[in-house]
Amino acid sequence: MGDEFKALTTGSRSNGGSSWAAILLGTIGVLGFIVQPGLVQGFVTELGVDAALANDLAFREMLGIAIATILATLVGERVSWRVQTALALAVASLGNILSALAPGLEMLFLARLLAGLGAGFVISISFTVIGTGARPERGLGLYLVSLLTYGAIGLWVMPYVLAVFGLQAIFWAWAFASALAIFAAFSLPARRRSHDPGAALHTATVRDAPAIIILAFLLGVFVYNTSVSIAWANLFLIGLDAKIAEQDVANALLICQFTAIAGALAAVSLAEKFSSIVPIVIGTLGGAAVLAMVLGAPSFALFLATVILFNTIWNFAMPFILGLAPSLTATGQLMSVAVAVQMAGLASGPLLASALLGEAEGFETIKWFSIALMLVALVLLAPAILDRRRRAKAAA
Repeated sequence: MGDEFKALTTGSRSNGGSSWAAILLGTIGVLGFIVQPGLVQGFVTELGVDAALANDLAFREMLGIAIATILATLVGERVSWRVQTALALAVASLGNILSALAPGLEMLFLARLLAGLGAGFVISISFTVIGTGARPERGLGLYLVSLLTYGAIGLWVMPYVLAVFGLQAIFWAWAFASALAIFAAFSLPARRRSHDPGAALHTATVRDAPAIIILAFLLGVFVYNTSVSIAWANLFLIGLDAKIAEQDVANALLICQFTAIAGALAAVSLAEKFSSIVPIVIGTLGGAAVLAMVLGAPSFALFLATVILFNTIWNFAMPFILGLAPSLTATGQLMSVAVAVQMAGLASGPLLASALLGEAEGFETIKWFSIALMLVALVLLAPAILDRRRRAKAAA
C-alpha cells in the first residue's frame, strides 16, 4: 500500500499533501455512514424506536449529505476549497454536539441533518480532489481502504460503546474528530490546478460524450447507490431478524469491512490493467446475486458469506463506476456531479427502506427492491461503459 500511495502522490510535495489530506478528510466525512448498520441498530436499542423510524433518522443525515454535495457542486471553486472544508467541518462538529445533547427525537432529527450538511461538503471536495487527479481509480481505492479500516474498527466496538457509554458517546467522538480535522483542511488545494499539463491535454483531445449517455450514467450512479444503501443500512437488523445473535452480527460486519479492504486494494492494483466492464458487471449482477443469498431466514454462515461478498464487491466496483466520470467530459468536472448524485442515492436508500418497512412485515421487500435496483443500474451504466471502451479503441 505504501508503494501505491507513493505512486498516487508522485509530483510536488504540495500534491502529495493534498492527496493524503483528501483521503483523511473523506474518511471524516463518512463517520456516520460507514458504520450505519451499527448506528441504525443503536437508534433501535438506545432510543427505543422501531426499524422504520431508525431508518428515517439515518435518512436525515444522508439527506443533509446529499443536499450539501449538490450545493458544493454549485459553489464549485468560487470559494476556496480550504475555507469551504474548514467551515463544513465546524458545522459537522456542531451537528454531532447537538445530537449528543438532543433532549428528544425532534432535535435529534435536526441535529443529524446539520451533521450531514457539514459532512457533505467535506465528502464532495475530498472526492473532487482525489477523482480529478492523474489516477482517479487508484486514489478512490486508497480512500476506500482508509474509510473501511475505520468502519471495521467502528462496527466492531460499537455494540460495546453503546452498552457501556451510550449513543451520546459516539456523537461526542465524531464531534471531536470533525473539529480536529479542520487542521487537515488547510493542506487541500484552494481550487483545481488549471496548470496541470495532464488536465490541459485531456481538455484538448477529448470531446464530451452525448448528453443522453451522461444522464444515463448519472442515473445509474444514483440507482446503484440507492440499492447499496437500502441493504447496507439494514444489514444489522436483517441479521437480527434471522435470529442471529447481536454480537455475531457485529462480528460478521467487522469481518466484511476487512475483506472489503481487499476489494478496494484490488481496484487500486487493477485500475490500469482492467477494463471497467468486468468490475461494474461484478458490482451489479454480483451484488444482486449476493443479496439473494439472504432471502428468507439465512443461517449465520450464509449471512456471514453474504455481508463479506456484498461489501467486498461494492468497494471493488465503486472506484470503477465513479472512474467513468472523468472520461465522459472534456473538463473532467463531471466527477463533482457524480459524487453529488452518489450521495443522493445513498440518502435515498434509508428513506425508501423506511417507507417499505412501514408497509410490510420483515425485510423481504427491501431485499427484493435492492436486487431489482442493482439490475437496473447495470442497464443505465452500460452506455457509459461502451462509450469509454469506444474512446479507448479510438485512442489506440
